[in-house]
Amino acid sequence: MVGQVFNSKADLQHATKLYSLSQHQEYVVVSSTTKLLVLRCKKAEQSQCPWKLHAMVVKGTTSFAINKHNGPHKCVNPCLNRDHQQLDSNLIAAHIQGMIKAQFTLSVAAIQASIVEKFGYQISYKKTSKVKLKALTNLFGDYYKSYTELPHFFIALEQANPGCVVISKTFLGIMENTEIFQQVFWTFQPSIEGFKHCRPVLSIDGTHLYGKYKGTLMIAMGCDGNNQLFPLAFALIEGENIDSWGWFLACIRTRVTNRKKLCVISDRHPGIMAAMSDVHLGWSEPYAYHRVCMRHLASNFMTRFKDKILKNLMCREALATKIEKFNKHMNTIGRINAAAQQWLEAIPFEKWALSHDGGRRYDIMTTNMAEMFNSVLKGARSLPVTALVQLTFFRLNSYFVVRREQGANRLASSEEYTPYVDAKMKANVVKNFMAEAAAPAQAQTGGSADPGYNSYAAHGSMYASPASNPAHASHTGGYGPVNGANYGY
Repeated sequence: MVGQVFNSKADLQHATKLYSLSQHQEYVVVSSTTKLLVLRCKKAEQSQCPWKLHAMVVKGTTSFAINKHNGPHKCVNPCLNRDHQQLDSNLIAAHIQGMIKAQFTLSVAAIQASIVEKFGYQISYKKTSKVKLKALTNLFGDYYKSYTELPHFFIALEQANPGCVVISKTFLGIMENTEIFQQVFWTFQPSIEGFKHCRPVLSIDGTHLYGKYKGTLMIAMGCDGNNQLFPLAFALIEGENIDSWGWFLACIRTRVTNRKKLCVISDRHPGIMAAMSDVHLGWSEPYAYHRVCMRHLASNFMTRFKDKILKNLMCREALATKIEKFNKHMNTIGRINAAAQQWLEAIPFEKWALSHDGGRRYDIMTTNMAEMFNSVLKGARSLPVTALVQLTFFRLNSYFVVRREQGANRLASSEEYTPYVDAKMKANVVKNFMAEAAAPAQAQTGGSADPGYNSYAAHGSMYASPASNPAHASHTGGYGPVNGANYGY
C-alpha cells in the first residue's frame, strides 16, 4: 500500500472508501488539504486501533501517493446491518448515475436494493432519496440554475429551428434586474404544420413534476391518420387553475392552430371547463367542442357511488353507438341506483356518450393520447426543467424521423392510405359482404374509417423534417396507438 499513487485526491478518497466498506471498518479524517490527506480508525481512541493512512501530493502534479500506513485494524468490526460512515452521498451517487441515466424512473427501493447488493449495507429511504437527487443533479445540472439556463436554451432552439414558438411569462424579482420564472409555452414548426393534416381532435392533460421544484407540465396531443400520437404543444406552469389552462389554450389557438370545429378531450378540471366556455379564447361552440374523457368520468363515478357494476354499465353506456342502447343502459342504472342516473343526466350527454357525440371525437373516448406521452416523459418529470424541455425536443425529433420514413416507404410502395385506414376499410368490406349475404335487402352502412386525413401529409411534408437540435443529440423510437381494444374497464 505504501508508495501507491493515485491520479488525484478524489481517486484516493474513493479507493479508501471502497476499502473500508469491504473491510466493514470506518475511519475519520484527521487532516485534508490540497496537498495532504490523513485518515485514522474511527475507534482509535476507544479500542487503541493503530490503523492510520498518510498521503501527500506528488510534487509538480495533481497525483497523490500514500507515504505512511499503519495497519491492519485491531478493533472489532462494527455491526453489518446498519449504515456505514464512508457510504456517503458522493460514493452512492457515482454508483447509481449509470443506472439512473438508463432508467429515469428508477425507484428509491431499487436503489436501496442495489446498495445492499453492492456494498452490503442498508441505507435509509430519506438518504436514498437525497442521493438520487444528487445523482440527477450530477447528470443533468443544478435544479436552481436550470431555470436560469432555460431562456438560453429556448433562444438556441428558436435560432436553430425557424418557426419554433416560445411564449414565456415572468415577473420582476426583489433584486434589481432580475426576473422570476412563472410559465412557458413551446411548440415546434413540424408539429404546427403536421397537425393541419391530422384529425380535428385534441387531447389535453396536465401532469405534476416531482423534482426538487414542483410544477405542472401541460401537453396537447393530436391523432394522425394512422391512429397514433401526434405531439403538438407543451407548457410548464406553477399549477393547474383557470388562468393557467386559459393561457395554455389561448397560446394554442393564437400560435398553433385556428382550425374550426376542433374537438378537445380532457378531464373535468374546472380550469379546462372555464377556458372551453370562454367566448374570448376561441374554444366555445361552434368554434370547438369539448368532450370528457370516459376514464376520468368513470373514476369520478366510482368515487361517488363505489359500485363496479354501475361503473361498467356507465362505460357501456358511453361506448354505445346507438341511442336505443344508450337509453337501455341508462334505464338499467336508474333501476339499480336512481341517484347514479341523476348524476349522469346532469352531465350533457354529448360530452361523454358516443351516441350523442355527433362524430366530433372520432371514437376517441379517453385522454390516452396525452397520457401515453406523459408516460414517455414519466422519468423526465423528476429532471431539472431545462433537461425536461430538451427531452421533449429529442422525443419529437425521433418521432418525425421515424414516422416520415415509414410514410415515405409506403408511398414508394404505392400504398394510398395508412395501415390503420387500410385495415378499417378491409374490415368494412368484409362486414358489408357478410351483411349482404345475410340480408340482401338490408341497406348497407359505411364504417368509421376516415381516409380524408393522411398521416403521410402530417409526417412527410417538407415542413415535417426533423427539427435541428442545437445540442446535436439524436434519439430513436416512436409512440404507440392512441387506443386499443379496451379502455381498462
